[in-house]
Amino acid sequence: MSRTKKLTVSAAVTALCVICMAGSALLPRVSLSLAALAGIFPAITVIACGYGWAAGAFLAASLLALLLLPDKTAAVWFLCFFGHYPIWKALIEGLQARSGKPVLCRCLKILGFSACMALLYLAFHTLFSNAIPLDVSSIPAGPSVLIAGLLAAFLVYDYAFSIFIGFFRAKVLPKLR
Repeated sequence: MSRTKKLTVSAAVTALCVICMAGSALLPRVSLSLAALAGIFPAITVIACGYGWAAGAFLAASLLALLLLPDKTAAVWFLCFFGHYPIWKALIEGLQARSGKPVLCRCLKILGFSACMALLYLAFHTLFSNAIPLDVSSIPAGPSVLIAGLLAAFLVYDYAFSIFIGFFRAKVLPKLR
């Protein structure tokens, strides 16, 4: 694929990500779902153009969403997890294809997800601990249930994401080339 086509795909993906996240201004209750949906588009750039172009599209979409959108919730979720997840998912699955160790790669994905969520929690807690007291430790088994629920949701998202990537590679990518 030529550099012009790669630039076009990256720009289109960036625009689709921002448009998808802009929906959170109209539907604020589904901003997390819209961020997850916007996170699918960088996978197209990874597959069609490579990691560098995908990283550029992710950064551009993150900055544009943070600067332009009135509701920053989807943009923060996209920046903290959903936007860069397709890039490191592809890297880890490439490692899995070379090494043949799916359990190790699943553990790496869970570790990456856990690191992103821990950083997001620490940033949120540091910035807003006085305004919004969030203490899940006062709930019996609160942190355990929260962590288990987040990991279960992540594993479902990862599985659905893999199905989408397989569909894209089989049905859509041959028509793009």
